Amino acid sequence: MRTAFRYATSLLFLAIVVQVGLAGYGAFNAIDEADGGPVTQKTIENGFDPHGVVGTIVIVLLLVALLVAAIGRLGGTTVKWAGGLFALGIVQMLLAWGATGAAWVGFLHGVNALAIYAGVAMLVHRVWGESRVASEAWTSHSASQS
Repeated sequence: MRTAFRYATSLLFLAIVVQVGLAGYGAFNAIDEADGGPVTQKTIENGFDPHGVVGTIVIVLLLVALLVAAIGRLGGTTVKWAGGLFALGIVQMLLAWGATGAAWVGFLHGVNALAIYAGVAMLVHRVWGESRVASEAWTSHSASQS
């Protein structure tokens, strides 16, 4: 299960990087479309649709990470981190919905995105570091047995 968790969190990190890129695409797509004439709400929504789709995928991956951590009994700290990140993902979705009615909520959406990015980056770093340490211990143990 540790291997599954390691790869699930790595995929999650990649999805978050794509998510951030798609937010930039949505913003600059609106600017690009403005060169051709008036920009409607539908034009802006179309530019952000991929961001919304990947956002949903990120939340699903956050849930998968939490389930793998809990079912795999990967330790209380890992489960707490995965649970906290899943909670931030739910908050992120609520902030996205709220920002459509109050633009200032979009600021919180962006800040929360940074928290999710940093938390997932730290978690991925931790689980891959643990894997490296375990691998080195195994290699060291195997060499002493020879």
